[in-house]
Amino acid sequence: MSYQAHTEQRILWGEMFFKSFYRLIQTAKIYQDNNESTKECVSEFVQAASQVCMGEDLEIHVTRGKFYLQEDKLLYRRENTAVVHSMLEFFEQRGIQGLCLYPSIEKASSDEIASFARLLNHSADREDSVDWLIQKIEGEGLKWVKMLEDRDASLQNSDPHFGRRARRTYSHALSSIKEVSQKISQKDNAGIRKARRMAQNMVDLVSERESLFLALSTIKDYDDYTFTHSVNVAVLSVCLGKRLGLSRTSLEHLGICGLFHDLGKVEVSTEIIHKAGDLNEQEWEVVRKHPLWSVKQILKMYIPHELKSKILLAPFEHHLKCNLSGYPKVNFKKSISLFGKILTIADVYDASTSHRCYTPDVYSPDQALKLMMNKAGKDFDANLLQVFVNMIGIYPVGTLLQLDTGELGLVLDCPSGHKNSRPRIVLLVEDGEGNFARGEVVDLADQDPGRSSFRRNIVKGLNPTAYGIQPAQFLL
Repeated sequence: MSYQAHTEQRILWGEMFFKSFYRLIQTAKIYQDNNESTKECVSEFVQAASQVCMGEDLEIHVTRGKFYLQEDKLLYRRENTAVVHSMLEFFEQRGIQGLCLYPSIEKASSDEIASFARLLNHSADREDSVDWLIQKIEGEGLKWVKMLEDRDASLQNSDPHFGRRARRTYSHALSSIKEVSQKISQKDNAGIRKARRMAQNMVDLVSERESLFLALSTIKDYDDYTFTHSVNVAVLSVCLGKRLGLSRTSLEHLGICGLFHDLGKVEVSTEIIHKAGDLNEQEWEVVRKHPLWSVKQILKMYIPHELKSKILLAPFEHHLKCNLSGYPKVNFKKSISLFGKILTIADVYDASTSHRCYTPDVYSPDQALKLMMNKAGKDFDANLLQVFVNMIGIYPVGTLLQLDTGELGLVLDCPSGHKNSRPRIVLLVEDGEGNFARGEVVDLADQDPGRSSFRRNIVKGLNPTAYGIQPAQFLL
């Protein structure tokens, strides 16, 4: 079988399995075990599971907000996105990290499988949903299914070189933007080859490990803000685009848009860019022109015509706002493009959490999200913003947390499901010289043995840059 045919078969079987799984749990909410609709859904579910496992154990994992069947990431067509996302939410609400279906499921009775679906539904009402499910499955003698443990921890260390690769991509992306800006400033010809290759590398990295890739966006450089901001916007945009199910090619184009969205600032004087304090109206008028200037510079670059047409609009739109009340002023009658909406969210989030010379307002990541949510539907597309918030969590990767134990810690894992307010963190330990060293990794969802209280609680979120902390240094 060719690679393409194998991929198409994986897509077909994966879609069939999750659609049948979705129908089963929905039907179990409404009908009794002996209902014909229930029996039909059970039959479809067993048949789909049998096709996927082909006589072997079928393992389903949730890792970094994605489904994996066996060791392969679930592939599916866009028309089935709603079903897959509903199932992801179903698993995450219950804290289910995975389950295994044995080939003996083919011999299970219809009542047993319907009972299993009903247990899954009822587990949402239990605080210890996974433990409750394990007990119920054993108590009812359902020997063809087993709950699986979280495998994220093992994946965390599966590639010891990931951090180095991620930092290298970030560094090269940064240098590519500087190189293009320098050539533009010197009136030299600028190309896109290096920046395009870095965008492609970003797509590879986010496909491997979204949570750790997101950690790159915590890199802040006060003296080099414009360039680090551009790379951070590219990182955040690619992650959001991946969550939306965009194709690899679209993600690459989106990454380039992020890298080049502020290219027009090369035409803004350094006196304005680095001015401390508020800009006057005349200076703001100059700054408001940079999206248009970004388009002008991209048009001048040596870029294949087809690619150039894909990356022009979003940089122009990234300050327009969802309701078109931003700048530059336009006579648009329709909303801005999808890429434009994505860049708007990524741009404001990174800017709000970064020190800039012309604004004293620097927010912790969780504060920035709250402020942005207050402007959903006006400045930002409400649906995309919700996906963005779900992606990075209540306490985004890299957030500095003050704990009731007196400890400080950086959010390590992108929170999800029942742990979305209690992420895994890496503790920061003072080294005696005014700096911090990496301490142990702890899970804020851990409880004291024999007690219902948590070992550590969050007092508040802090902005790491205010403490001279670069989160990526400790996370990657």
